[in-house]
Amino acid sequence: MLKVENLSVYYNKALAIDNISLEIKKDEAVCVLGSNGAGKTSLLNAIFNTVHKEGRVIFNSVDISKMPTHKIADMGMVYVPDKRTVFNELSVYENLEVAAHKIIKRKGKREFAKNLDAIFDQFGNLYEKRSLKAGYLSGGEQQMLSVAQGLIRSPVMFVMDEPTAGLSPKLMDVVFDFISFMRTQHITILIVEQNVNKTLKATDRAYIMEVGKIVDSGFSKDLLDSESIKKAYLGG
Repeated sequence: MLKVENLSVYYNKALAIDNISLEIKKDEAVCVLGSNGAGKTSLLNAIFNTVHKEGRVIFNSVDISKMPTHKIADMGMVYVPDKRTVFNELSVYENLEVAAHKIIKRKGKREFAKNLDAIFDQFGNLYEKRSLKAGYLSGGEQQMLSVAQGLIRSPVMFVMDEPTAGLSPKLMDVVFDFISFMRTQHITILIVEQNVNKTLKATDRAYIMEVGKIVDSGFSKDLLDSESIKKAYLGG
């Protein structure tokens, strides 16, 4: 479903990613692990074409290397960044409605209502606060809402950058339950995370990054006790 070929990323003249390649197949859940500064977020930014890069990115057999970010999203690949994307003055419901405006325009309110029910089933705390302005939510609840904004768009691929950052252990469990739910919906997943153990247990395969390079990869279950994980390990 997604191929990254010979990718390099530059910030001015500084090399952030050095000629890496990876692949994610349909219905897979794949994680990218590594220390701060390894290049994980730069990889995601490059996939969505928001940084200067060399190399190719292929999504569903289409070269998206130079495609505008909103066009990539229209193809069904949704990106939830590490920074929360909620509108503080809108209610939880209104935030989800705004996120789903293209779905509503294309498929109507019925599809929106169906997706909304699935989200509220997963995130009961958001249902309880659906009429509350997002600015009054806790930081963890705002993070949940950011993730829900992605799901409401009916993605075929879901890309997340450290979705559990700053969350309590209880809300972390909600996120990983959500990842399990997405897998039942046949949504392909790419996740960058700090919680190594939980992420490896929730995914099929993993890539380990150090200083802009992929230094190891393999099945997640096989990497749990590997030396590369011990070197990249940051918690969890």
